[in-house]
Amino acid sequence: MNKGLPQWLLITLVLAFAGLGLMLFDAREDLHTYQTYFRDKSPDVSLRIGELSTRMDEAAFRKHFESVPIQCVAEQSTLGDRLCYSSIDSADGLPALTLLAFLNKGKLAFVIVQVPWWRHGAWLKSLKLKFGSFQKAGVTGDERGAVLRWALDNGFLEMSQKRAFNPLAWSTVMWTGTPSQ
Repeated sequence: MNKGLPQWLLITLVLAFAGLGLMLFDAREDLHTYQTYFRDKSPDVSLRIGELSTRMDEAAFRKHFESVPIQCVAEQSTLGDRLCYSSIDSADGLPALTLLAFLNKGKLAFVIVQVPWWRHGAWLKSLKLKFGSFQKAGVTGDERGAVLRWALDNGFLEMSQKRAFNPLAWSTVMWTGTPSQ
């Protein structure tokens, strides 16, 4: 006679579903980004990081990414006073979710690429090959560990050393411009 599932298996399944539920709940505000990534076709972009400059205004930034349907809104934050963004499928040949830029007082200050969790390693390897040696620039405050920083002529580039434990949490590659560049 069938008595059902063994107790250990039932407990394991309940814990697994509870963990999945917590991950989904934690990422509920970001799920639209993944829906867009898997459902819609978005542009592939070339970042041309070496050409970014804090002298760029919004028009110059849009021209730099002219194949991308960029939307901009006034959004006061610690990174700037204007946010520009667009969904993208890839950047420099690697999978990517979103391109973001922050302008401060009309000039470009930061550019961020949101990277899918499962492609963190490929991005990190690509940055190491492209830009060489890096410095550790602090820690993220979570399981992602050290922030790696590459010094560039026009600013610096940063990415966390490790991916998050939660597969719904994306990684970021962030360019920070040096004033007057």
